[in-house]
Amino acid sequence: MVICAGENMGKAILVTSFGTSHRDTREKCLDVIENKVKEKYGQEKVERAYTSGIIRRIIEKREGIHIYDQKEGLEALKNKGYNEIITMSLHILGGIEYSKLDDSYGKVTEPLLKAEEDYLKIVNNEEFNNLEGNDAIVFMGHGTESAADSTYQKLQEEYIKAGKNNIFVATVEGEVTIEDIIEKLKTGNYKKILLKPFMIVAGDHAKNDMASDEEDSWKTMLKNEGYEVTALLKGMGEYEFIQDMFMDKLEKVYKNKN
Repeated sequence: MVICAGENMGKAILVTSFGTSHRDTREKCLDVIENKVKEKYGQEKVERAYTSGIIRRIIEKREGIHIYDQKEGLEALKNKGYNEIITMSLHILGGIEYSKLDDSYGKVTEPLLKAEEDYLKIVNNEEFNNLEGNDAIVFMGHGTESAADSTYQKLQEEYIKAGKNNIFVATVEGEVTIEDIIEKLKTGNYKKILLKPFMIVAGDHAKNDMASDEEDSWKTMLKNEGYEVTALLKGMGEYEFIQDMFMDKLEKVYKNKN
């Protein structure tokens, strides 16, 4: 197909995430969302990008697949003749990685947690917050050094407002740590703890920092405190309602020209 100079082909979409080197969770989470976008808007209008250079290099070396960074993805779609390219963010919050996204070719969609209703959708979803026979859930968020780390505290407050005092949100690299949550757990009559990733994919952090038998994993730390621990390796991107939240945010930008 030859594109004439100046030809206006309308809008295209670059599905952009931090990425993961773990193929299993990539296929269940990131690829599923990307395929939904292609199905709705047309395969030819969609490309994907990962913002992590380390992850892109690992995948290229291990699987022989070249995944664009955002700049490459935008250029690829521009070269196809699209004059407006929406970057669809698959980030949870507006932290450091989200702030790197380039909006010079078109708008960037909101992160998962932005409006009040976003928090409520998370807090009120029965499947996502199913205790599965346990006494409490501890979510593992990534955390960020930016002010957006307060997103996790706001989410915790929403759980408390909803009367879900047995659901806790901690981070690997943020202000609220697993040690903080262990202190809170000690004040309640909890015996069985369910660990879940509050991350789009169940990658390195979920598999190693959360669920492994390593000495410093969250599972081991909780077990050492006497709790019975179950770790569920299911990325947020596997939940249909999360996929729908991202799709709604894309549709909102795609329809709006302003």
